[in-house]
Amino acid sequence: MKVLLISHPDKYRQKPDFPPIGVAYLGAVSVGGGHETLLIDGGLTGIPGILRQAKAFSPDFIGVTCWTIHRGTVWKLCAMLTEALPNAILALGGPHATLFPDHVLAKTHASVVVLGEGEETFGELLEALDKGRDLEQVRGIAYRSRDGAILRTGPRPQIENLDAIFYPYYTGYRDFTFRHYAGFPALPRPTAAMITSRGCVFDCTYCASVSFWGRRWRYRSAANILGEMDWLVKELGVKSLYLFDDNFPVNKERAAEICEGMLTRKYGIRWSCCSHVRMADRDLLKLMKSSGCVSIDFGVESGSDRILKSINKKQTRKDIERAFSLAHEAGIKPRAFIMVGNSGEDEGTIDETIDLIGRIRPYSSVGASILWLLPGTTVYDEAVKNGHIRESYWRDFDDVPFNTQEREYKELIRLRQRLMLGIARKKEGLMPLVNYYLKTVYYRYPFLSPLRALVPDVFR
Repeated sequence: MKVLLISHPDKYRQKPDFPPIGVAYLGAVSVGGGHETLLIDGGLTGIPGILRQAKAFSPDFIGVTCWTIHRGTVWKLCAMLTEALPNAILALGGPHATLFPDHVLAKTHASVVVLGEGEETFGELLEALDKGRDLEQVRGIAYRSRDGAILRTGPRPQIENLDAIFYPYYTGYRDFTFRHYAGFPALPRPTAAMITSRGCVFDCTYCASVSFWGRRWRYRSAANILGEMDWLVKELGVKSLYLFDDNFPVNKERAAEICEGMLTRKYGIRWSCCSHVRMADRDLLKLMKSSGCVSIDFGVESGSDRILKSINKKQTRKDIERAFSLAHEAGIKPRAFIMVGNSGEDEGTIDETIDLIGRIRPYSSVGASILWLLPGTTVYDEAVKNGHIRESYWRDFDDVPFNTQEREYKELIRLRQRLMLGIARKKEGLMPLVNYYLKTVYYRYPFLSPLRALVPDVFR
């Protein structure tokens, strides 16, 4: 079969940070099954470009990823694809499609929805379609029967051996190069993203990770990860890596083995990762630094112990201060992700966050985002239970609502402005204030987001 896989297009087209790794994983499965395969990065290409490439390729099968925040553009794209290529089988997958397959099948002419982790399910789905087998034998999907009924097959077990997954099929993207992407501010380009584990050992109320990957942390071996690094560095010419795991150093021994392997191979590359503050370890951080780690993203979220407890963050102000102190000591730049609008948020908790940011001195403060009500999260489940939102919302509307259960949106904006300006003043000097005003413009006029690629790293 001729297989076309497309990552979701963005509402506001801009230069993506990285090529869509999930689509590239599925592309590897398709190629491994003997299918002629084309990948399209919807964020990089845009809907007109997607349609041009799709019609030129004339696929038998089209797969599209569907995330909650991009579902509106996905509905639009799928309608256009169906009109342009009516004989192609259309399938969707991804976090939103997994949570609401009935909505997806109602909003599009898709025949199949892949539920959850996709590699094994996708491989079996392509084989069944190619050989004309009944889809009821493929576990982990929702599909339309011949009489139009929506059916679900049995659940698909999680992949136990992540080392068995093929490396991403990046060359499936037309004219592929990592230089087409913005990369990561602290890292030299070209930059590649890697995922070395799936799942998270924490369960924060605002995060949907466990609803898709599960509560169990599964990981690739150090040897398998280093093999992919060899390929990325030697064959694809990357100069830096961003490890997209929810929490890279869960297993300190594995993390240390990866770092030691990077040192032995003398890559000379730079890399960054994400971590929970309670995973910060002095010896491991020093080893990470020596192997090329230049920054770590920590989910600080709030400087209020009361808020941190309410969102089940499993950390305190003291934990945060300790982690940032150890990162500074190791010579690694720590970044702080923060948010506004959790239950109990008020001027006092905002001021506590401003005070904490002044104490921990992050390389940058990322976000100050107002909390969304995202399906698959605990806070969303509570909003449904309280009658604040209905699941039909995701079928009837295309935006993502903010958490206005306690405060109106205008009040949340005011609190965010207080937080952002307070942090800028704590840092002192001209640059933080310039950064504050740039963020203010971005939040007020999101259609200007494509211009972010023009902003020098010093302002980020």
